[in-house]
Amino acid sequence: MGQLRTSELLAALSVALDLTEGLRAGHALRTAYLALRLADRIGLPQDRRRDLLYTALLKDAGCSSNAAAVTRIFGIDDLELKARQALAGRSVLAMAYMSIRSLPHEPLPLQARRLISLAVSGTRERRAVEALRCERGADIARKVGCPDSVALSIMDLHEHWDGHGLPRGLRKEGIPLLSRIVAVCAGLDTFASVRGPAVARDVIRQRGGRWYDPALTRPLLELCNDGILDELRGPALKEQVFTADGDQAIAFASDADIDRIASAFADIVDAKSPWTGRHSQRVATFGERLARRFGFAGDRLRDVRIGALLHDLGKLGVPNTILDKPASLAPEEWAVIRRHPQLSREILKQIEIFAAVAEIAACHHERLDGRGYFRGLTAESLGLSARIVAVADVFEAMTAERPYRPPMREEHALAIMRESSGDHLAGEVIAALGDVDSLAA
Repeated sequence: MGQLRTSELLAALSVALDLTEGLRAGHALRTAYLALRLADRIGLPQDRRRDLLYTALLKDAGCSSNAAAVTRIFGIDDLELKARQALAGRSVLAMAYMSIRSLPHEPLPLQARRLISLAVSGTRERRAVEALRCERGADIARKVGCPDSVALSIMDLHEHWDGHGLPRGLRKEGIPLLSRIVAVCAGLDTFASVRGPAVARDVIRQRGGRWYDPALTRPLLELCNDGILDELRGPALKEQVFTADGDQAIAFASDADIDRIASAFADIVDAKSPWTGRHSQRVATFGERLARRFGFAGDRLRDVRIGALLHDLGKLGVPNTILDKPASLAPEEWAVIRRHPQLSREILKQIEIFAAVAEIAACHHERLDGRGYFRGLTAESLGLSARIVAVADVFEAMTAERPYRPPMREEHALAIMRESSGDHLAGEVIAALGDVDSLAA
């Protein structure tokens, strides 16, 4: 079966977190590399390097939890807004400018009302949204299996050296050292990726002693002078990062660790929208029960469960203005939705032993008659694992409670699904679904 280090799995899945933050793919991995190099420069003890690595890779684990709130407050694409926030200053003028730039295309009275609301309650709302994100990120880190030192470092990642950060206003050494290291490295990569290395160095220099620990900005700028930003484009970047996790390989013969990490990322996906609740978890429950009904065991059973948990991973790259839109979607919005299985596949196929998982996730919106998406596959190309997860996905959506309707009775949902048997969904899987006991999860 082979082995996979925890960091390799987290690095692959962290690309989904980069998408949710509106950042260039690989941001978390590059941040981890910068943080580990900075740790070498300041003499961070070796026994803290793994915690630093996991803090960097999971730093945005709570990012999906505030996406709906950000969209509600500003009324625009949360991915676009978060990308702007990552580059914005924190002064009243800077925040006002960003807010004005971020106003949706609404009639002038609605824009004025939104601006007034932001002026009156913007600071309070921003603190609450940031607290939600930080607390959720810490919870996810614990679910993944990280120690409290990592969870607390993620919790305090957006605090500032001078005490004007969020959400708790911690200052100086009151902020965990790992938080301070990852924060300055994340800032450097964000500005270098968007504005270029020269601007990035200037920003780090200007924010030293205010946003960032000056004892960290100086050695980080020295590393910049030595060419560290050029190293971020090197082919050996991943392996150099993973060496910090060298003795923590996960043997996939033991499914508990990989299941826990996949389950944590399923929670991240489901937190993106208030409409999805525990969708991914329930799809995995239904999918696993169906797979057992068909006699699946071992790796084949595991692949169905993990594929079901992570089938919607690509939705982290879909704006909430589309995910939560109460009205019908425009053609260009449907085009964005139709990309999410492709994004799931692109993220998961980075993990070599997830080849089957990536294909299962990629196929959950395909139809037997070839009218599904994103590839328009037909029955001949859709194996039983993919058919199982597709049925589980539809059944969960129909029987789950939503803010706009109560859950559909299982018998009613099955009756509707039988009508699509043979052209949309696999009849043999729908029949097995009716035979599985205690479907309610």
